[in-house]
Amino acid sequence: MDTGRKDANIQIGKRLREARLNMNLEKSEIADVLDVTVEHYRKLEAGITGISVDKVLTLYHKYGIDPTYLITGESSMKDFNLDYYVANSTKEQRNDFLTVCWLIYLS
Repeated sequence: MDTGRKDANIQIGKRLREARLNMNLEKSEIADVLDVTVEHYRKLEAGITGISVDKVLTLYHKYGIDPTYLITGESSMKDFNLDYYVANSTKEQRNDFLTVCWLIYLS
């Protein structure tokens, strides 16, 4: 596998893991939806194996994970959607957002 594709798989795997954690899902839950073994799903998150287009679309339809975000790390949505944001943000972004919401609530 060429270095570019390997790096892309690793980045996609990181975003996939982040989305799963943001939604409080177990690896086995997503593996079942994707119709793969937990071991295969673990390899997707680790970037060892690349994810197919049909699996990306399944994640979009089932969980609302933006395919553009998953592949490029950039959002394609223009309007704010909380569920979408939680599924497609890093842990730091989510925590920053919740901190701001909490501060607004307290003021």
